[in-house]
Amino acid sequence: MTSRILTLILVSVPWATTTDIEPNLLADTLGRDPRLQVIHLYEDEFPTGIAVSASGRKFSCYPSGLDPATTYTGSNNVYQVAELTGFDTETAYPNASLSQPPGGAIARGKTPVTKGLSNYLLSVQSVVIDFDDVLWLLDTGRVIDPMTSTRLLASPGGTKLISIDLSTDDVTKTNLFPPSVAKPSSYFNDVRFDTGRRYAYITDSGEENAIVVLNLATGESYRALAGDRTVTSIFGTVPFVAGEPLYDAKTFGFITNGVDGIALSPKLDTLYYTSIAGRFLYSIPTALLRDRASDNELASAVRVLGEVGISDGLATDSNGVVYAGNAEQCGVSMFDPETGRDSKADV
Repeated sequence: MTSRILTLILVSVPWATTTDIEPNLLADTLGRDPRLQVIHLYEDEFPTGIAVSASGRKFSCYPSGLDPATTYTGSNNVYQVAELTGFDTETAYPNASLSQPPGGAIARGKTPVTKGLSNYLLSVQSVVIDFDDVLWLLDTGRVIDPMTSTRLLASPGGTKLISIDLSTDDVTKTNLFPPSVAKPSSYFNDVRFDTGRRYAYITDSGEENAIVVLNLATGESYRALAGDRTVTSIFGTVPFVAGEPLYDAKTFGFITNGVDGIALSPKLDTLYYTSIAGRFLYSIPTALLRDRASDNELASAVRVLGEVGISDGLATDSNGVVYAGNAEQCGVSMFDPETGRDSKADV
């Protein structure tokens, strides 16, 4: 289990990957390590996630909420999810038509502009395979207009969580969210599952940050820690990647992205999370989230576990160690809850 998790994180940090299989591939010459290798070369669409099934099948997503080139216009041949079928080949998954709503994802001249389509993929931000080997697709419902480069607001029905049976490649369920949970400015970013208790935990890194709790058995969902200081951006945070400071490309101000990375402990009793505009790792008991504890109870139960760097991806192994992709150090930060120590993976 540990090796699979590390693979998922390392692939999501392309500048940290090196290869010994094709010498003409771009690589960071200052960070070569023979233990790292490229398992897939993305040549067209920009990926944000990868998931590996028990049998070794690999899937990635390409959200149009981050890249206008993947927004379906009605005529371009793009997809939101693909199965990685070879070193540099991909196949739209589960089929191409699911990512291609008639007329495109944008309803020009109408209000709302983004189509709220529950039966099509609009902008899949995360792909996750749970312990039952079920593939889940988290669709933000928000796309970037290729004509204006503006991220459009979501419409009801567009934001959704879809499950797929990998034995048949069929959609088995689509979970929708009420407007009070999936707000127009929400951006559902990542998700983790407690399949035993039938709960899903989702980070909302949009304009109103929160952790969304979904009861998979009943379909009920609600927002937790909404607006709490641990899920919002830390003002003044300036990430440095490859030696360069990063600011908001539109406002030229500080990055304001909130809660993003999320992971569960092996016993599923602790939820870990991080913010893009912040370097801290936080945790909270999942029982309080499921029991819909008050805002004050939730806020007082949050633990600050230390700094792990700028990270938008978290995972845990069977020993409970938390791994966080560290963009600033081109590596992976580690947190051991048994010792309370932070360290950087030797990769």
